[in-house]
Amino acid sequence: MMTAEQQAQWAVAFGHKLQGLVDDLDNEWREAVMAPWAFVDAMPEAEARRLMPRLWTGHLRQTGGLPSLRRFADPLTRLSFLPRGELLHRLCTLALARRPGVLRCCIDRSVRAPLQRALGDSFEALSVMSRRGKPVDASTASWSPVVWACVGFSDWSARLMPQDQAVRRIVELSMPRTLLADVLAQPEVPADRDVPDSLAALADAGVNWPC
Repeated sequence: MMTAEQQAQWAVAFGHKLQGLVDDLDNEWREAVMAPWAFVDAMPEAEARRLMPRLWTGHLRQTGGLPSLRRFADPLTRLSFLPRGELLHRLCTLALARRPGVLRCCIDRSVRAPLQRALGDSFEALSVMSRRGKPVDASTASWSPVVWACVGFSDWSARLMPQDQAVRRIVELSMPRTLLADVLAQPEVPADRDVPDSLAALADAGVNWPC
């Protein structure tokens, strides 16, 4: 059961995210979204930071309204609180938790080493899972961490509720715009298990998702 204290914490975390969201924007999104707000660049930094939550609130209302604090009881929606680097890390983790055979088949050091760096504290747990994962073809096993993060975004966003469009938008703005569009335009990448089972497997392995 959620408490008033938890909701207050989520409200603060959401406010902080909006205040610093400009720092998490993918460069392609920055050009598209920030153009109408060019005046912000001429403002003192502290004043601009105070203004940004109001500007983002208006932007997010156009995507379907602001999220209810109660929705942040769902770990999936709390992903949106994370800074860009952590967000990409967790989406990559989710994608490979659903498809553990990728690490089993990823033997090329030039591909495996970047994945290990990107997965960080999740790599060991995913490597153990990979022993029973279904094999994937060589081309899929060669995908970069950022491609897997985009696949993870597809996995993650498919589990959101209709009222979570603002949450989806916040995360989307941190993703590489062109690459994400290309990934989302393709058929879903086959997976061994669904998102809830993948998160449960991560939890059993000691990986807290999203954080």
